[in-house]
Amino acid sequence: MVAMTVLILDDDAAVRESLMAFFEDREWQVLSAPTGEDALQIVKNNQIDCVIVDIRLPGMDGNAFIMKLNITHPELACIVCTGSPEYDSPDEVKALLQVSRTVFIKPVINMKLLEDDIYSQIEKCKK
Repeated sequence: MVAMTVLILDDDAAVRESLMAFFEDREWQVLSAPTGEDALQIVKNNQIDCVIVDIRLPGMDGNAFIMKLNITHPELACIVCTGSPEYDSPDEVKALLQVSRTVFIKPVINMKLLEDDIYSQIEKCKK
């Protein structure tokens, strides 16, 4: 598999570092942001293949980030990774092709499943 560039959007530094370490060990290019506003700037200035999006964030939440991202980068794959087991995506987020139907709950136990979902979602967005 070809290495991709992933952006990790999470306000918890430990979560960002853990995800970053996993993907760096697998030779992915990894960028990270603690806020949706920061993540939008990174997407604007870098070539990104996928964003792992936390939902509860300071300022703009993950759903608002995804909706804004859809305006400028509708081809950019998004994977939701949240600490809220009861989370259910709003209908307008569910309707977006770029968002995986799988919601990962932190801590992610099966990182291989997350990686496989990312590859799948990237391919889906290229069509």
